[in-house]
This record gives sequence, C-alpha cells and structure tokens, in this order.
Amino acid sequence: MTASRSWTAAFLIAVSFASTAKAGETGRAPSGTYCGQLSSAGVLSDAQTRFGVDAGGTVVGRYVFSDQGQPIGGELAETGDDGDGSDLTRSFMWRDKYGYGQLIVTFTSDFSEFDGKWNAGGSEFLPWNGRRCHQTIS
Repeated sequence: MTASRSWTAAFLIAVSFASTAKAGETGRAPSGTYCGQLSSAGVLSDAQTRFGVDAGGTVVGRYVFSDQGQPIGGELAETGDDGDGSDLTRSFMWRDKYGYGQLIVTFTSDFSEFDGKWNAGGSEFLPWNGRRCHQTIS
C-alpha cells in the first residue's frame, strides 16, 4: 500500500509541474489535452488524454473516458520511447480502477494528434487515439 501511495504522490507532483508547461516550452514532447476515443469492453468510448512534462523531462499524464455513461479516470507514466531519436513514439504505463497495462503512442510531428494502442498485460492491443482539443469530459 505504501508503494502505491508513493507512486501516486510522485505522479501528482509530476502532474503539477506538467500543468504549468506550455506546448511551445516542452521541445520535442507532447503537452496539452487531446480528445479522441479508446476501445473499452469492445466499444469505442470518448476519451480525453492530457500529457505534460515533469521537471526531469519525463512525459506524464491523466485520462478520462466514458464507460457506460460514467467517467473513469486514470494516470499515465512514461516508460520510454522507441529509440529512433524522433521522440514521436513513446511507451506509457496506464493505471485506473480496472487495472494497469501498456500504452504505445505515436504522435504527429507537431504533436497535434496521436494514434495509440493499449493492452492489459499480454492481451491483444486495442485502439486509443486523440487530437489536440480544449473540451472536457465530465
């Protein structure tokens, strides 16, 4: 339980740094809110994904999606990029009330959109995408 609290506390601190970052200040990293969809329980659901960069340069985030009309929130923590030097494809660990797993995201060169895929520990990959937006899902 302590490890979970420590991870959550570290994440919240990182997000507080990220929320002050502006897209133009982050260099080659995503920053901002993306509206799109993700596949959950066999249904494409509306989703909002927010990325930011912490003081150490790690991309962190939060997301919310609609599950049968109920908002489900979660956290993202970067686990790496694909090593090609472009910083456009990145790997994250997602975590929400349903569990955790891997999210692999490829951004457009201007970070205005992403196309991603997620899984839950060895299961098949499912779609997760977004386009920069300014709306919220409640």
